[in-house]
Amino acid sequence: MNDAPRPTDLRTLATAAPGAGQRRFAGLACAAFTALTFALLPVAGRPMAPMPGFVASYQSALVVVYAVTTVLFFAQYGRTRSVPLLVLSAGSLYVTLIVAVQLLSFPNVFGADRILGSSPATTTWLWTLWHLGPPLFALPYAIMEGDGRTRLIAPDRSARAGIATAIGVAAAVAGLSYLVVAHVDRLPTTVVGDDYWALTTSGVGPAVVALTLASLAILCWTTRLRSLLQLWLAVSLFLLLLDNLVTQTGAARGTVGWFAGRIEALISGVVVLCAYLRKVDLLYGHAERIAEARERQRADLQAARDHLAIALDAADMGDWEFDLAAGASRRSLRHDAIFGYDALQPRWDVATTLAHVVREDRDVAEAAFAAVAATGSLDLQCRILRAGDGATRWIELKGRAARDEAGRATGLAGIVVDVTARQDADERLYQAQKMEAIGQLTGGIAHDFNNLLTIVIGNLDMIVRRPGDAQRVERLAGSAMTAARRGAEVTEKLLSFSRRQVLRPETVNPNRLLKDFHTLLQRAVGETVAVEFDLDPALDPVRLDPGQFESAILNLAVNARDAMPSGGRLLIRTENLTATGEPGAAPPELAPGHYVHVAVSDTGLGMEAGTASRAFEPFFTTKEVGKGTGLGLSQVYGFARQGGGQVVLQSEVGTGTTVSIYLPHSKEQPAAARPEGPMPLRRATDGEVILVVEDEPAVLDMAVESLSELGYRTLTATRAAEALARLQGPERVDILFSDVVMPGGMNGVQLSVAARRLRPDLRVLLASGYTASAFGEDGLPADLPLLNKPYGREDLADKLRVVMGRR
Repeated sequence: MNDAPRPTDLRTLATAAPGAGQRRFAGLACAAFTALTFALLPVAGRPMAPMPGFVASYQSALVVVYAVTTVLFFAQYGRTRSVPLLVLSAGSLYVTLIVAVQLLSFPNVFGADRILGSSPATTTWLWTLWHLGPPLFALPYAIMEGDGRTRLIAPDRSARAGIATAIGVAAAVAGLSYLVVAHVDRLPTTVVGDDYWALTTSGVGPAVVALTLASLAILCWTTRLRSLLQLWLAVSLFLLLLDNLVTQTGAARGTVGWFAGRIEALISGVVVLCAYLRKVDLLYGHAERIAEARERQRADLQAARDHLAIALDAADMGDWEFDLAAGASRRSLRHDAIFGYDALQPRWDVATTLAHVVREDRDVAEAAFAAVAATGSLDLQCRILRAGDGATRWIELKGRAARDEAGRATGLAGIVVDVTARQDADERLYQAQKMEAIGQLTGGIAHDFNNLLTIVIGNLDMIVRRPGDAQRVERLAGSAMTAARRGAEVTEKLLSFSRRQVLRPETVNPNRLLKDFHTLLQRAVGETVAVEFDLDPALDPVRLDPGQFESAILNLAVNARDAMPSGGRLLIRTENLTATGEPGAAPPELAPGHYVHVAVSDTGLGMEAGTASRAFEPFFTTKEVGKGTGLGLSQVYGFARQGGGQVVLQSEVGTGTTVSIYLPHSKEQPAAARPEGPMPLRRATDGEVILVVEDEPAVLDMAVESLSELGYRTLTATRAAEALARLQGPERVDILFSDVVMPGGMNGVQLSVAARRLRPDLRVLLASGYTASAFGEDGLPADLPLLNKPYGREDLADKLRVVMGRR
C-alpha cells in the first residue's frame, strides 16, 4: 500500500517542526495572557476573599503536571539518548521536587503548622528556587540545540547517565531545601508577614525575572523555535515572566496579583504537558493508521499468497523457502509431493534436496546451489529419485537469494516443478526433428549424387563404347573426374557438418593463412568484389586444421559473392576476444575464456530472419536446384564446433551479412610456414614392399595399381587377421597401408597397434572416408598419418613421403 504511513515519517515533540497555525496559536496565547496580566496590574494588590484548600490543590496540581512532564521527558531521552533532552528532564524533575518541598512549607495544608520551616520566608525562598528551575535548565538546552550539533550518549551508558542525573537532581533539591529551612534567617529578606514587596526591593525577584528573560531570548535566538518543544518551552518561559510580574506587583498573599500569578505558573507547566499529550495523541492516531495499513497489507499479502498457492497448484508447482543460516525451511505440500511424499516432512534443507538427485546429476546440482552465493539465483534442471516408488523424474528448480547488509546470501526462495512430461515431449520432438533432418539430408544427397553419378556413369559408358578415340576418351574421363571430385567435396562437407571428419590440427596464426589465401579468395569471388583485410597484428595463435580453416573461409567467400551479384566488398577481420560470461560482452553461446574472432562480412542482399535462422541447416539453400549443395555454412559450423569454438551469423536485408567464427586461442608457438609449390611424387627407391589391407575389392585393385605405378611391390589382405598372419611370416613388409573401418572385429587403428608389436620398425599409413567409430573417444593417434578417401595417386605419393620421412 503506497499510501501507508511509514515509521520513518514519525516526528516527536522534540523533532517535529511547528506549522504556521501552531505558531499563530502560540502567539495569540502569549498576547492574550499579556493583555490579561496588564489589565490586572492596576488591581493586583486588591485582596480577594479567602479560598480554603486553594494552596493545597494548586501545589498538588503543579506537582502532578511537572511529574508527568518529567516522565515524558525521561522516556523520550531513553529512546533518543539526546543530551539536551536529558537536561530538560533534569529541569522538570527539579521543579517537581522543589514544588513538592514548598508544599510542605505552607501552614494549614497537612496540619495547623508548617512541616518545613518556621516562617513565610521559607515558603518565599522555595518559591524563588522553583521559579529559577525552568530558565536555569532551559538555558543550556537552548545553547546546545542552537549550534546544530547532535549530542548523544553511548547506548551502553545512556541508562546509567539517566539514573545518575535523577539522583543528582534529587540530591541538589535536598541540599537546597536544607539550606533554606535551616538558614533562612541568613538569606535576604523577601517577605514581611504576607507582604512580598521585599522580594522586589531586595533584588531577588528582579534577578529571577532577568534570568527568565535572558533564557527566553537565548532560546528564541539560537533555536529559532524550529521544533514544537522549543516553541511551547518559549511560551512556558513567557508565562513565568508574566507570573513574576503580576506576583511581585501584587506584593501580598491573597491578592488578585498573587492569585493570577499562581494560575499563570500552573498554566506555564501545563503548556508543555498539553503539547506533549497532543503530540502523543497525534502519534497514537498515526500508529493506528499504520496498524490499519499494515493489517490491510497483511490481508492483501495473504490473499496474494492464497492466489499464488492456487496458481502454483494448478501449474503443478511447489514453492519453497530455505533459511541458509539456520537450515530451516518452509514448503508447500506440492513441493514434498513432487519428491514422493504424501505429507509434509518435519525437516528439509538443501542437503535433503541434493540427496534425492540421481548420482549422475549430483555434481551439477551441487554446483548450482554453490553458485547462489555469487549469482543470487538458482536455475537447475536435474533428475531425482522419488521417495516410495523410486521413480526417476525430471524436475526444474528456480529461486532467488535474499541477502543481508554484508551481501551474504541468507535465504533462498523459489519454485519446483515436475517437468518429466515436458522432457519426454521435448525428446519426442527432437527425435521427430532428427527424422525430418535425416529425410531432408538423404533427399539432398540423393539429388546431388544422382546428378554426379549421371555424369560419371554416362561418360564411362561412352568411353567403353568407343575406347579408340584417345582425345574423346581424355575429355570424357576429365568430365567424370570433375564430377567425382565434386562428390568428394560433398562427403567432406557432410563429415564437417557432423563433426566427424579427421582434423590434423596445427598451431598457426590465422593472419598468415589468410594472407597466403588472399589470391585464391580474390579469384573465387571475381573482379567485381573487393577483398579487404583488417587483421589484428597481435592476434593470438590458434590450433586448427589449416585446410579446414581455408575451406570454411572459402565457403563463406563464395556465399558472399553470390549475395553480391552486382559486386561489393568482402571484409575479413580478426581480433582477440575474451568472453567473461557477462551479458553483452560476447555471444552468450561462448563459454568464458580467450578466443580468436574471425569475422567475414559482405555488403550483399542480406537475409530475412527466417532464412538466417536456418542458414546452418544441412542442405538448406536459397539457390536454384543444381546451383549449390546447401552444405557450405554447415561445413563452417561443423569446423568451428569440432575445434571447440562457435559460429554466429548476423544479417539484415539490404545491408549485408557477417559470419563470426570464434576459435579458442592456443598458448603454443605457431608452426613454421608450409613450403610453396607442388612436391614431386614420392616413388619407391629400394624396392619397398607395402602390405595393402582393404575389404573393398575395387578399392584394393585401385590402390595396388597406383602403388605399382609408383614403383612399390605390394602384398594384399582383406581382413585384419589375414594381415597379421602375413606379418608373422618371413615376407618383407616396409609399410602397412590399411583401411580404418573394416569388418571382422578389428579396425585399422587396432591393426596398426598389433602390427607394431610384431614388427616395431613397421611404418603405417591409414586411409578412410569415415573414422569416428574406429577412433573412439581418444581419436586418431598423433603418429599415424591418415589419407582421406577418395584419394588420387598424387595424394597417396604425398602421404608416403610423410611415412618414409623424406619430406
